[in-house]
Amino acid sequence: MSGYNQLFVPGMTASAGCVTPSNELSRAAEVLEWPGITIDEMNLFSQRVAVVAEVDSHAHDERVASGWGPVTDRMAVALWEWEESRATMPPAVVTLRGVIARGQRWQRVLAAAGGFVGFCSTAILLDQSHEPNQHCLMTAHMHGVAVLRSSQPGERPYLAQAGRVGPVATAKPSTLSRWVEELVYARLMDDDLLTAQVTG
Repeated sequence: MSGYNQLFVPGMTASAGCVTPSNELSRAAEVLEWPGITIDEMNLFSQRVAVVAEVDSHAHDERVASGWGPVTDRMAVALWEWEESRATMPPAVVTLRGVIARGQRWQRVLAAAGGFVGFCSTAILLDQSHEPNQHCLMTAHMHGVAVLRSSQPGERPYLAQAGRVGPVATAKPSTLSRWVEELVYARLMDDDLLTAQVTG
């Protein structure tokens, strides 16, 4: 059986088995101290957001070796909850660390980010020309969503207000959360962001 020891992304710098593209969204993730790979333009639950996901390279290696690619069919993932299916369920490769909604109107992006508070940390990134007002900050604080504002090109965004670390306290792993992880895993594979190097 072929072995794999590291994840590579051409033209990007690897860190702790994961890589992060160099752009404003990845700098926002750095400001928020979210580890992992930043994926822009993910369409989840009819919302276009950026996702920060941490990859378990060993689980990815195991799935590559066993032929278990991403499973994006929601009903197929739901079957893993059955006791008789748990023994053959593939290991989870992706852990969601954060979701960022970006835009000009804070009401719109806050509504988008707020839908993911049960999955992971969340944040909104406002354009440089739109400074968050007190209503924005209070509403975001109520939902545990971090608020950032774009800075000059090439600079890290300004953190106007920190948010909750992780999902809401009542959140628990579910078929839905695992399905979202598989969707993110599929996007990483589609974008060639998880290419295992064969070592022999």
